Amino acid sequence: MSGLKLFIAFVPLFLLGEPRAFSQSAVDATNFPRVGDFAARLITPDLVELSFVLTKPEGQPVPAWNFVDGAYKFHAPPASDFSIKSGTNRIAVKEIGFKRRPVYAPLKERDLRIGNYLYLRLTRALAENEEIQLESPNPKALPNGRVTLKADPRRWTPVIHVNQEGYLPKDSKKAFLGHFLGSMGELSLTNYTSFQVVEAESGKEVFTGSLTAHPDQGFSYDVMPYQLVVEADFSALQKSGEYRLQVSGLGVSYPFRIDEGYAGVLARTFALGLYHQRCGTDNKLPFTRFTHGVCHTNLVEVPDNSFETMNSVLADMSSNFASNPRHTAPQLKSFAASLYPFVNHGKFDGSGGHHDAGDYSKYTINVAQLIHVLVFAADAFPGAGELDNLGLPESGDGKSDLLQEAKWEADFLGKLQDGDGGFYFLVYPKERQYEHDVLPDFGDAQVVFPKTTAATAAAVAALAQAASSPLFKKQFPKEAELYLNKAKRGWSFLEKAFAKFGRDGSYQKITHYGDEFSHDDEIAWAATELYLATGEEKFHKELLEHFDPSKTETKRWNWVRMFESYGCAMRSYAFGAITKRVTKDKLDDQFFRQCENEIIAHAQSLTLYANQSAYGTSFPSETKRFRNAGWYFSSDAAFDLAVACALDYPAMNDPRREFRAALLENFSYELGCNPVHVSYVPGLGRKRPREMVNQYSQNDRRALPPTGLLWGNIQEGFAYMDIYKKELSELTFPPDWHEKNPYPFYDRWGDSFNTTTEFVTVNIAKAAAAASFLMGSGPLKTQPWKAINAEIKFSEGTNGRRTAELIAGGIDLSQAH
Repeated sequence: MSGLKLFIAFVPLFLLGEPRAFSQSAVDATNFPRVGDFAARLITPDLVELSFVLTKPEGQPVPAWNFVDGAYKFHAPPASDFSIKSGTNRIAVKEIGFKRRPVYAPLKERDLRIGNYLYLRLTRALAENEEIQLESPNPKALPNGRVTLKADPRRWTPVIHVNQEGYLPKDSKKAFLGHFLGSMGELSLTNYTSFQVVEAESGKEVFTGSLTAHPDQGFSYDVMPYQLVVEADFSALQKSGEYRLQVSGLGVSYPFRIDEGYAGVLARTFALGLYHQRCGTDNKLPFTRFTHGVCHTNLVEVPDNSFETMNSVLADMSSNFASNPRHTAPQLKSFAASLYPFVNHGKFDGSGGHHDAGDYSKYTINVAQLIHVLVFAADAFPGAGELDNLGLPESGDGKSDLLQEAKWEADFLGKLQDGDGGFYFLVYPKERQYEHDVLPDFGDAQVVFPKTTAATAAAVAALAQAASSPLFKKQFPKEAELYLNKAKRGWSFLEKAFAKFGRDGSYQKITHYGDEFSHDDEIAWAATELYLATGEEKFHKELLEHFDPSKTETKRWNWVRMFESYGCAMRSYAFGAITKRVTKDKLDDQFFRQCENEIIAHAQSLTLYANQSAYGTSFPSETKRFRNAGWYFSSDAAFDLAVACALDYPAMNDPRREFRAALLENFSYELGCNPVHVSYVPGLGRKRPREMVNQYSQNDRRALPPTGLLWGNIQEGFAYMDIYKKELSELTFPPDWHEKNPYPFYDRWGDSFNTTTEFVTVNIAKAAAAASFLMGSGPLKTQPWKAINAEIKFSEGTNGRRTAELIAGGIDLSQAH
């Protein structure tokens, strides 16, 4: 093993039971909050945080600690409610602050848990290891009556935020310090100028560094958030091991590792996320404990106009077609209204592919995007295509795991081609919009939606790209030939549609997928891939005449570069020679430079956004100005940054170091290096939420969602749910909607069902690709993968609790990540 850490393919550590309840003092935030939990901790030597988890019946007020009136004004409890002693000496409270936010609100049944936090500013700072007793004559002020706190220099602190999965030895390593105190504003850290990295177990100091200011830029409130955040950069520490970050007077962080294995953890986790989304098969041991039977294998039906439910759905989905002035075709309000009637009828085998998102539908445009991301990564990222150890059923067979996951999708995509060469827009439940109450192996009968030019062009592009991938052709020659033939037939369908209805007249909208630029971007992508696959000049001419990457109108909202299919086209063209799909002389030099420049400019924007964020995530400043957020995934940025890193640069003007650092910071944010310490990747990190917009997770027997999926990292606020109405938003203090001083964006997290945090499988594919970029260039690239048998042994512990030990023969688990 050469000293490298082995990563068990199936690690049943999540079977250890429910997390522990909160204790009175030092609390590990991995714990799942329960109603009645009370905790106290020392934030700084002169600041105490008290937390109390409460609930309330619908329509009733919060039963305790209800310090906020109907106008959202905070009324602090009297300082006399709190008596603090150090030995026989009293310490007075000079300031009290408060914040409140629901911490858990599941979808299936009412189970509201409200996090309430009181802050007590003392008149003097405690000395190191000084102990105080906090009491109250008011039982409502201090539920447990008495709390003992100690200024232990090794106490865990919520102020220090680290990547809970770790860092690569030779790469950038950053942590951030900051804490939101509600009505007291942001925690000031001006008195803290240095930090230490210490060994996790012994506490031995191995590195020291200076803390530097890292304020956020871009929000436009009267009270700007995250202006007092500071950064701890320990990139110079390269020795592998398990560590904590420590700041004198504040305490220590969660433990983290510096290890080459970090890249393997990421790549294998996201590969498992893709495996969990596979359709038309089962999920089984030893690959996952989130098992289910074979799903959606019944034949898919080609509908007709008698399908009233789906006609109604179609009409609703396409109802805003007129908002696009270029949409001159009739509204696609029924199957009969399609410009392209079904040629094939009856039922066909539509199994395979991946469930698109939290539901079980499969959208052709997203199917195509997923294929693009994985094939591109295998071809363009050094070493990524060689990975055959990602823990998939195909791992260890001598073929690329990324390409085999792409092939799983492409084989399904090929089934969606109708007899005239067009591709169906979608595979969907037959009688309702969402299969919201079943596991996938008991899923609904399904139908397809009509063909569109956007869906067809995207399918053409993805199949042509896979067919012309040198590695795919080598490993799957028959499939490559089949895909290319299907792509050519799809292009023929498009040519006939243009000839009959005109460019604009041939386009019909169904959903927002493929509607951002009408079908222009999908057509540009299709022409790109067919040119790279065939060398036929007609496709090159089509591309150059109809797509100018430098134009503003090819960007989403006029500023988002590399969006959807235009992004795919630019990536593939710019890397055409690098991936050996064409020789450099076959590329138009001006167009090539435009594509390359857009890739670099996009990476520069993402790097700038990361630098402007107090916590290193590429949340756009344009979005900050509009004060909204939704469907934001840090790992999307990580993928685009990896793409830019893979380009060739002149030695004197190489931005890859900065791009790679931003890539790693985006992953860090996603893995707990954020103000709320939440890992937005199930299966990783210390603080793991439960509620996810994912029908498998909502309906299976397990508390936690499947490993390797994604939550949106930043949300505007709580979603409306019938079971809670507007309670979740109304309970938040300070309120999210406050015009001048709202609840800060990065802190706006609560474990609840929120569709604005729902992933699509393309997001997971991008995360897997970016992680494969890291793993493919590291020493774990060729590490063998195999499943091993393991046993969980339980024994009686203290206080009526049971302990569990994982035993696996032939492997030293002390070296496992």
